[in-house]
Amino acid sequence: MAFLNDYHVHTDNSMDCKFPMASMCEQALQSGVREIAFTDHLNHHLLDLDLGFYRADKYFADVEACRARYPDLKILAGIELGEPHRWWKRIAPIVDNYPYDLILGSVHWVGKESMFDANYYRGREPQQAYHEYFEEVVQMVNHGGFDILAHVDLPKRTAYGIYGAFDAAALEDDFRAVWQACIDNYITPEINTKSLRLSVAEAHPNMDALRWYVEMGGKRLTFGSDAHTPDSIGSGMGEARRIALGAGLHYICHFEGRRIIQWSPL
Repeated sequence: MAFLNDYHVHTDNSMDCKFPMASMCEQALQSGVREIAFTDHLNHHLLDLDLGFYRADKYFADVEACRARYPDLKILAGIELGEPHRWWKRIAPIVDNYPYDLILGSVHWVGKESMFDANYYRGREPQQAYHEYFEEVVQMVNHGGFDILAHVDLPKRTAYGIYGAFDAAALEDDFRAVWQACIDNYITPEINTKSLRLSVAEAHPNMDALRWYVEMGGKRLTFGSDAHTPDSIGSGMGEARRIALGAGLHYICHFEGRRIIQWSPL
């Protein structure tokens, strides 16, 4: 890659990250990253531990300070919305009044059940567990209000330890439903590399699942490490590139002001 970009990175503006933005910028530059999006969590689920944690004013103060301090690093203002289709009335005043460059949409909850809770999977057969999740993702994508779909098959992070395997082929119809919604609504998928660092040892999504997106006419793509610690920034991007090229994609998208402003060859 001519340069490395990472569009899914957290800071201490997320409850589950303890590192300030400046330390993430330092590591990004050391890792060869030249364009980074800080996408801290904004969650409104009533059972979520970080309910009410995010403060947009502090986040943007950090962004501006780091832009001034690290002129060699292109810093994009981002946010990761949890279930925006469920909480839009609470989310809209924030995303409408701050200058975000990109917005991620994520499903972490199906009803009152967390996708990180092993009991969700213990109480269901794999097909049911994943199908209920993917149905929620399709609803979220069709609602819109965001730009990039984060970690399309998130449940495999936890489910792999329960079921002992992840079979994308058995979920082809579910993946295709998500990809069609993305194409119809101009939502860009990401290759999220965090799951490469977990027991499932497979990116979100794998190459087969991404091929279905390409077969259906999908062309948009970003990369994200989902880093919550400095040493994860830019992690797995070589594998992400391999997956993208193997699936038939040859460009990644660059965002600014919530629009794609450039396509860079892989």
